[in-house]
Amino acid sequence: MESKAVTQEKTTFREVYVFDMEILQNIFIQNMREKAEDKMLFGMPFLLCEKDNEINSFASLVLDENNEIGFKIYDDGSLTNEDRLAFNEYIKNFLKKKRSANFNNAMQLKQSTEHFIHYLNF
Repeated sequence: MESKAVTQEKTTFREVYVFDMEILQNIFIQNMREKAEDKMLFGMPFLLCEKDNEINSFASLVLDENNEIGFKIYDDGSLTNEDRLAFNEYIKNFLKKKRSANFNNAMQLKQSTEHFIHYLNF
């Protein structure tokens, strides 16, 4: 009797750590080839998505044209629609619980992002 091995890809979400930054920068650069000069678009990464222990996307706090806090998802091209929807829902639930200044104060987020971009030496 022949048996088939079934592999199921496992998707997880977690907060971003400093040691993730090189991978996140690479994903960002893939997404921003035309506008790489606007490094503020990188924002403040706060959550990421892993599939089978490989980071394939991240969510970053950004300011929109009205100076309001929002988020943007950057991915490496392998994020499925199903995973994008799940990640989006996870992000929204995560944001409801956050009370720190970067999540609630546009000026604080702007200053933090500027310092962070400088630290990364983008």
